[in-house]
Amino acid sequence: MRLTLHGVVRAGHPTEHRLVTWEDLAMVVSETAPDPLGHLEMLSGLVPYGPVVPLRFGTSAVDEDAVRAEVLARSAARLRGHLDRLGGVAELHAYLRFDEEAALRAVHEENPGLRLGDGLDLGARIRTGERIAQLLASWRHARARVLLEPVSALARAEASLPDAEPTTERRAFLVPLDKIDTARKLITALDGECVAPLPAFTFLTEPTEPAPASRWGW
Repeated sequence: MRLTLHGVVRAGHPTEHRLVTWEDLAMVVSETAPDPLGHLEMLSGLVPYGPVVPLRFGTSAVDEDAVRAEVLARSAARLRGHLDRLGGVAELHAYLRFDEEAALRAVHEENPGLRLGDGLDLGARIRTGERIAQLLASWRHARARVLLEPVSALARAEASLPDAEPTTERRAFLVPLDKIDTARKLITALDGECVAPLPAFTFLTEPTEPAPASRWGW
């Protein structure tokens, strides 16, 4: 039976899940493939007890020997580097939602010549609509940066997450575990949503590195 691979931890990591160990590294595995939410929940449950290098959902290996030889041994130096860097921290997601009418009003006040009216031809209306969308995103990013400055001050790194809605700012922070509660309170005070602690999917590669192309998903 193929093994589903979830994440790499240090050997001896406290967990009830099955570990495949090679030297000082261990892979968290299961024989049944959970859904993506179950995969994330498993990894999130590991984070408070030590660093975790998460693997992409659906990663698998034929058996324990393949896990040791083809994953842990082959990428040992890289995995140890990630574990060292992720010690004592977790990923935190902050979602801030802005009122659409207020955001549009702010964009038009900052750009008084901008209009989307019936007098424009179709091509001009499309271009203007695209411009408004770009300005809305820029306004949202700038406003969120100001509001989330206290969270940024706690974090070791931060990154923008893909847009889900035009008026929702989604940001990821790499925060020390002992600062998670403080960050959560700061975000909820802004009527925002906070999800943490999470495995550091967003921060596995440095901003200057290309996205990893490994068939293992990291």
